[in-house]
Amino acid sequence: MKRSIPILLASLLGACAGAPPSAPQHTFDVHALADKPTASTRTLADPQGKAVLLETHPTLTQRDVQRAELASVADGKPAVRVLFTPDASQRLAKLTEEEQGKALAVVIDGQLRLLPKVTRVVTDGQVMLKGFASQAEAETLVRRLNDLRDVPVQPEQGAGGQP
Repeated sequence: MKRSIPILLASLLGACAGAPPSAPQHTFDVHALADKPTASTRTLADPQGKAVLLETHPTLTQRDVQRAELASVADGKPAVRVLFTPDASQRLAKLTEEEQGKALAVVIDGQLRLLPKVTRVVTDGQVMLKGFASQAEAETLVRRLNDLRDVPVQPEQGAGGQP
């Protein structure tokens, strides 16, 4: 058994060394939250580490963003205004009508970053994302969203369910 360990270790190291480094993939998704686990849900941790159950397939992705811009809210804290394409605006209106009074999950680079509560039906195709830790965090999101518009959406790996 002791003889096979070095061979196994060498095989594993060789396989890892031969794999090309993968480029980081940036994503932006908006998901509805789910009430109970099913084959089409998954759990992510919110920024405070609390488990949140959300629908696997996003309603909106980076391809739906027409433009993102830096903004601020009445208290002077940073915010990001996201303007969606006409087709995405219709989906956003339907989503916010169905989820009014509930939160939506904003997932950036696979991490649940924001849980904005739907306070009204959004019919103008614009949302204001708030709750950023710093101005720099908001600026990074604006830059990333504007850069991501033309990046193809990749199916999620290991998320369960069919695409």
